[in-house]
Amino acid sequence: MKDWTHPQNDGWTAIEYDFGFGEASNRQLSYIFNEACHVFHCHADGHWKTHDKDAYAKLLIIEFTRFPALSARVLNCGDRVVKMVAYRALEIMNEAAD
Repeated sequence: MKDWTHPQNDGWTAIEYDFGFGEASNRQLSYIFNEACHVFHCHADGHWKTHDKDAYAKLLIIEFTRFPALSARVLNCGDRVVKMVAYRALEIMNEAAD
């Protein structure tokens, strides 16, 4: 089984993320995470503006809904920005379920 880790994203170099759910999902996840990392590292000076993080998290929720096993795979990724967006997506999903 693949460990689903990916290299650290510096916000400048695009990474092709692959969590095993097909090319369309990989493209969408790559877009979400590359944009989020770019904003975090290059525009937010390492501090999220809530609306930025929530915007990427809401895009990620769509993928989490389509592929329930995706969240666990994303959380294994070693990049802290990717994890922050994933955890926020899960928080939003839990808030909506309450």
